[in-house]
Amino acid sequence: MSQDVKLLISLFLPFFLIHSVQQVYLTFAILLYQGYGFSYEMTGWIIAIYSLAAMLTRPLGGWLLENFGIRKILIWSGILSFIGSSLFFVNESAAVLLIGRALGGAAFGIDRVEPATMLLIGRALSGAAFGIYSMGLFSHQALCVSEKRRGAMFSLLVVGSVLPMGAVAPLGEWLLYNSQVLLYLAIGPALSVLCCFFGGRVSVAETRETRGSGGGEKSWGTYAELFASRSFMFLIVTGTVIALVDALIIKLSLLTVDKGLIISYFFASVSVTALIVRLPCASLLNSLPRVPLIAPCGILMALSMIVASFFPSNGALVVSGILFGAGLGAGWPMYHAIISDLLEPVLRPKGTATALLLYDIGFFASPLIVGYFLPRFGTSATFGGIAMAAGGVLALLGVFYWLPLYRKLRAGTTPRP
Repeated sequence: MSQDVKLLISLFLPFFLIHSVQQVYLTFAILLYQGYGFSYEMTGWIIAIYSLAAMLTRPLGGWLLENFGIRKILIWSGILSFIGSSLFFVNESAAVLLIGRALGGAAFGIDRVEPATMLLIGRALSGAAFGIYSMGLFSHQALCVSEKRRGAMFSLLVVGSVLPMGAVAPLGEWLLYNSQVLLYLAIGPALSVLCCFFGGRVSVAETRETRGSGGGEKSWGTYAELFASRSFMFLIVTGTVIALVDALIIKLSLLTVDKGLIISYFFASVSVTALIVRLPCASLLNSLPRVPLIAPCGILMALSMIVASFFPSNGALVVSGILFGAGLGAGWPMYHAIISDLLEPVLRPKGTATALLLYDIGFFASPLIVGYFLPRFGTSATFGGIAMAAGGVLALLGVFYWLPLYRKLRAGTTPRP
């Protein structure tokens, strides 16, 4: 068994488990609103603070990987996830309410927010743990997987982020609707313990390119060196624009409700297509040229949103989902693989952290943009307009930068970025 395959096997289960911790709480809003009686606004804050914490800890994850190694950061971020998700059990205890009143008075005001304080803290800790844990896994693979297998390895790894949607998330919903709240809340801490256990067993075997010169201690690159790479700057711009399109699915239900359509047709098509691309077609991502294809993957996703926006029907949603699933299924692992293609090993931890942070910012900005334009221009013009603008930018990046760069690399007239 090759070193790459051993590494994939050791990474896959931790990757699946940390995404299971994340996705079991896709139904958390049901408990917050119907079970605990929080307002829509407070429920939104409790849900959103997780993503915000994950986004802000991306750069920290790169620094931790450089200084402490993969096993330590997976174990300690798993412990952080356990602590954060365990706080969901005690949000109504007397001691917690006292802490909540103090924190609430300092940060939020005392009126009716104290019971939510521990939930906010727990969600923030859990989000930070997810950001560090997942970033560490991506960066470690970027350092250790050989270039010839990079496409397939990343594609197979990110299957672990799709599987929990079909297994753990429905289980959580079933438990809530059957009044098994304690069992539901126990899933997160239990999975976090498994994250620690299997994270501590990730393969740490290094390839030549991850060792320092002469086999000595690593000398990691700086952010100044990272941002001096013109190719990397174009990559994070490309990734941010793709994220703007990717994040449109968060609010796509507003479009389908407005048109009287069934959004499940879209999501089912995306899921099936993405899994087909990432599993049976995974080996193709090793042979396909990643540099010129990263922008077309985003353009496929933009085209998907254009179809759904301007040709509204359930049949169009199926076509749209297939286009989106193909673009996302190939584009997401390709985006991670190309970070390794563009950067020297000493820059990959910081590069992966920065690229994921910029992608997260795209996800943060897209719903805000939709929220601003939708009341002014309507659903079709808003979703279609954002997709057309993003697709146009990606087309320009592809034609005027990525394709010429690829031609120069093939001709050998420029060094690898």
